[in-house]
Parts: sequence; C-alpha cells; structure tokens
Amino acid sequence: MKGKLLVTVQFVLLGVLATTPSVNRSSGAALAAIILILAAVALLLKSFRDLGDALTPLPESKEGASLVTSGIYKYLRHPIYLALFLLAAGLVLWKQSWQSIAVSILLIGLLIYKSRYEDSLLKIKFPESANYQNSTPAFFLKIRRG
Repeated sequence: MKGKLLVTVQFVLLGVLATTPSVNRSSGAALAAIILILAAVALLLKSFRDLGDALTPLPESKEGASLVTSGIYKYLRHPIYLALFLLAAGLVLWKQSWQSIAVSILLIGLLIYKSRYEDSLLKIKFPESANYQNSTPAFFLKIRRG
C-alpha cells in the first residue's frame, strides 16, 4: 500500500512538472535542458534493460525477482531515480519557472525517501543487499582518487 502511494505521488509530481508553464528561455538553457533530458532518457532505458524482468515502479520487488547488481546496477543502486533527477533538472532549465523548481524539489525529496524505503525492503528480502548497499552508491558515482 505504501509503495503504491509513493508511486502515485511520484507520477503526479512528474505530471505537474511536465505541465507547469514555461517562460522565455535562452538558447543556452534550452540546449542544456535538451542534453539533460536526453541523458535521463538514455539512463532510464539502460536501467530498464538491466533490470529486465525485475522491473517494477514499486519500491517492493517483484515476487520471484532476484537482486540485480550487474550492468548499471554495478555502479549505482538507484539509476532510475538519478534519471528522474536529471529529467527534473532538464525540465527546470526548459521551463525556468518557480513552479517547476518547487515541484522538482518535492519530487527529489520523494525519490530520496522512496530509495531509502526500497533499500530497507531489499535488506529484508535479500540479506546480501546490505553488503551491496554499503559498497555501491545510491545515485552518484564515487570518484576514486589516485
């Protein structure tokens, strides 16, 4: 029930963000927005492909699914959420409105909460998930120095 509520709010926020009014934008902002949106779509497609049959919008994993730690998931635990962050940033640049900024902040907060909830559920279902979560960043690649 909680997972369905989180997904519903997520899609409502995405819909509101997509339909907020735009203001005049510079060509530089438009180009940056397009690049971010295309990067988000590419990351979404890669993440969907790597999840395969385990793909679900819910934070609860599918019955019979295994823990996916390969492909993009070798480097990030929540690449779909990162893609949605990039999409939100692209839409903020495209729309350049206070409404889009406010909705994006709400969306990002929701996705961070949802990712933590999902991680807690995965630890229960897959005990090996604890090691994976400790060694793999949630959203952003670790930069390793020398």
